[in-house]
Amino acid sequence: MPAATTWYEAIGQLFHGIPDLATPDVVQDSLRGILDDPTLELFWWDWEHERYVDVDGREVGMESHRTVTLVGYESRKVGAIAHDPRLLERPEFLESFVPTMRIAMERDRLHRDLVRKIDELKASRARLVKVADDERRRLERNLHDGAQQRLTIVLLALRRLEQRVDADAELAPIVGTARQELQDAIEDLRELARGLHPPRLAQYGLAAAVRAASLRSSIPIELDVRVEQGLPDEVGVAAYYVCAEAVANTVKHAQASKVVLSIVQREGSLIVDVRDDGIGGACVDCDPSSTGLGGLIDRVEALDGTIEVVSPEGEGTRLVAVFPVQMT
Repeated sequence: MPAATTWYEAIGQLFHGIPDLATPDVVQDSLRGILDDPTLELFWWDWEHERYVDVDGREVGMESHRTVTLVGYESRKVGAIAHDPRLLERPEFLESFVPTMRIAMERDRLHRDLVRKIDELKASRARLVKVADDERRRLERNLHDGAQQRLTIVLLALRRLEQRVDADAELAPIVGTARQELQDAIEDLRELARGLHPPRLAQYGLAAAVRAASLRSSIPIELDVRVEQGLPDEVGVAAYYVCAEAVANTVKHAQASKVVLSIVQREGSLIVDVRDDGIGGACVDCDPSSTGLGGLIDRVEALDGTIEVVSPEGEGTRLVAVFPVQMT
């Protein structure tokens, strides 16, 4: 340590001279300067694998280094410092500096563990959303290529039968009713398949899928869609389901007369804004088990997006979801 630097000043530099949330190699380089020891090495205790690791995360053995001072508590290890042995000649090193290092290294380890866990959670959430979307696509294909086609064949047969028994006063109404019920069921199935994963979304993109869905809505929808080409698929899918769920929630609960739906891409973001003039009182996260508005949170946050619902009683509901966008 430079002669002009007191231990008090050295301790101060631990907290003020090292950048906040610095990487391990930056912390090590800073310590080399603070203690005037260019060969100093810093190690962290990897509690998951019970080993010491260097600033690059590689396992190290303490016996292969020069003077080593362990940093930790009686109940657990935190790290270690391999340093110039002359530092031990100064009692302040062990009495003041090392305990302060212990706090700093513990804070750093906890922060890095937290960041890693958050990254793992985001990755896990994104995988779950992708699996769910893939399953929706599979079900949509199976319904379209399997059940719908087979039922359509039966419908055609019923239509031919209906023509043949047209003059039969007893059979004609029975066959006619069966044909109508089957026709309605096929339409319900087709609507269900579109809701699972609309083919138009994959074929023509977000704007076309939203416009097509708005035409089928039981409530008037005023659209403003401005989306560029090359929007990432996962963002387009998420934005579509945000719109679909918001409108479905309005139809079911809001008692609204219209919906204003805006999807605008600007400044590296896609902004989905859905407003209605209903009774308000909606809540996006009141029920953690909800598959409706509450279920949108995972889908949006899996893409590092944000979602906000403003719904004062009697003043309608506004849902805004913002997705960061990197164009392909």
